[in-house]
Amino acid sequence: MRTALTTAIALSATVAFTPLATAQQEGPALVMEPTVVSGRTISALVGPCKAYSEVTSPGLNAPIVLSPSSSDPTKGYGFGRVNRAGTYTASVQCDGMTLTAQFTVLRPVINWYLYPTEVEPGGTITAGGDVHTGCQGWGPLESPGFAEPLRFTRGGNFGRFSGDTKVITTPGTYEVVFQCTDRPERSVKTFRILGTPPTTTTPPNPQAPKPKPKPVVKPKGAPETGGGGTAP
Repeated sequence: MRTALTTAIALSATVAFTPLATAQQEGPALVMEPTVVSGRTISALVGPCKAYSEVTSPGLNAPIVLSPSSSDPTKGYGFGRVNRAGTYTASVQCDGMTLTAQFTVLRPVINWYLYPTEVEPGGTITAGGDVHTGCQGWGPLESPGFAEPLRFTRGGNFGRFSGDTKVITTPGTYEVVFQCTDRPERSVKTFRILGTPPTTTTPPNPQAPKPKPKPVVKPKGAPETGGGGTAP
């Protein structure tokens, strides 16, 4: 009974320490989040290394500066902001070795609203959103159908914001652009000003004077004709 118990304890210890032994045998690596939304931050972890460089990649706005990890000083840890959507390779120098990792930047879904989508000529239209728009910053909304840009002048709980503007009096369908100020992504919505849009062709003017007919001109120097008789 004692022999069986000793064997079980030994087996249990072997199983428990096997992952740790395997982890200690692994070489240095660069680990990054596999996916991140454009405009957000991404984390990078490299090591174990005695010395390491910054993490660089075309998908980063700037190189990631690493600092020793609080849980393991042989590893470097840091954050950086990503830019345009796409799949990129990041690299770092670790004790003279080049380590790489891939990550994908996803296109953001910009959440905002425009109300109403149909408005009377010269009427008021409202737009807004909250901190979950997908942008870090935004400016006034522009549209050919606005009498002036729509500025977000009201705030609320949970980062909500909104604003109003007047539309022009010309009926038609118009686009509104929500442009992120911190990156190139944007979102476009449409609204319609009620009424009949103006036509692009000019109708004929019934009051316009009609052109005068040209006078008939007889040719000069034509021979005269007579009766054809002879004198006695």
